[in-house]
Amino acid sequence: MRDIETREDILLIIRNFYDSLLKDQSINFYFTKATHVDQNLEEHFDVLATFWEQGLFLKGGYSNNMFQIHKDIHDKHPFTHEHFEIWLDHLYTAITENFEGNRADQMKTMALNMATVMKIKFQ
Repeated sequence: MRDIETREDILLIIRNFYDSLLKDQSINFYFTKATHVDQNLEEHFDVLATFWEQGLFLKGGYSNNMFQIHKDIHDKHPFTHEHFEIWLDHLYTAITENFEGNRADQMKTMALNMATVMKIKFQ
């Protein structure tokens, strides 16, 4: 298995990730009711790919405030510790089913760091 090398690799992970998130009744509310992300998936995937490209490939281009976006959702529909764990589990699975290597590990570490910071900031 190879490592994450391109934007297309990131998009593969994101698509697999969202396929599983949207099927998971314990968390899909955030994507189908709280935000309606499911109605604009390709646009959302493009933003997420840019975010991850910036983190993994140092490309730049992501200008949204990811923490504020999630804080606004949390203020209306609070995330629990379980929600963060489910989110991480789905993302880790989407990564490890397709890739291995330094960038795959880096993406998992970045996700864990983001989830940890959000849990702390959103208390």
